[in-house]
Amino acid sequence: MSSPQNIDALRQRIASRECLSPIRRPVLSLGPDRLDAAFADNGLSTGALHEIVPTASGDLAAGIGFGACLLTRIACLRPGFVLWALPADRGRRGGAAYPLGLTALGLDPAHLIQVEACKGTDILWTLEEGLGHPALSAVIGVLPERDRSYDFTASRRLAMRAARQGVTALILRGKTHPAMSTAAETRWSVGAMPNAPAQHAGPVGAPRWRIELTKCRKGTPGQWEVEWDHETLSFRFPAPLADRAPAWAHGTYGSGWAKAS
Repeated sequence: MSSPQNIDALRQRIASRECLSPIRRPVLSLGPDRLDAAFADNGLSTGALHEIVPTASGDLAAGIGFGACLLTRIACLRPGFVLWALPADRGRRGGAAYPLGLTALGLDPAHLIQVEACKGTDILWTLEEGLGHPALSAVIGVLPERDRSYDFTASRRLAMRAARQGVTALILRGKTHPAMSTAAETRWSVGAMPNAPAQHAGPVGAPRWRIELTKCRKGTPGQWEVEWDHETLSFRFPAPLADRAPAWAHGTYGSGWAKAS
């Protein structure tokens, strides 16, 4: 038996012992080919657990926005309801789903089930129960600040349940233990960037993030700057700005126009 065959056989044995589903789930394209190429299967695994960690303390909203866009991509591949669990004391100060914002990102608020819980353990229990319902598209949990209930054991339970039913799980956690070992398929560090310049479609430009894939069980870590494409409901790389001086620097704006004094 060759080495690759040995590895495949070992993976099957581990999957059977952990009760993980051997079924190959569809992979999720994030948009750009160069971004998808970071994954061994050319896309993000569905029916798996993925972590989102804000790069800095002020990047919680950026992490939530990035997670909401991932939910939109998942819903395109697997339509259904989304379970959103968050701490009860957070509300709209951080973590709550904002209907107008979700609509702008392509996620239907009518398909959202929001659950508020008092403790991190309650949020994890809610997610685990939600993962048992194959009618759901995905679940997402926003953990309390400095929460310690999420560890390897908790992540393994979520990963096993996600693999069984094919429902994707997202966890937004703090930086208390950024390098903590978990059973997550991927871990993303997400930082805020200024929005893209506004176009004719609206007053606000496309949201942008600086993302880093710090952990990937089936791929290669990397970092990128991405923005959300409202038309294709996918990520894209920001277009580079032209390196040229503004027209007024040359004294004219065009034929027949002069700089006002």
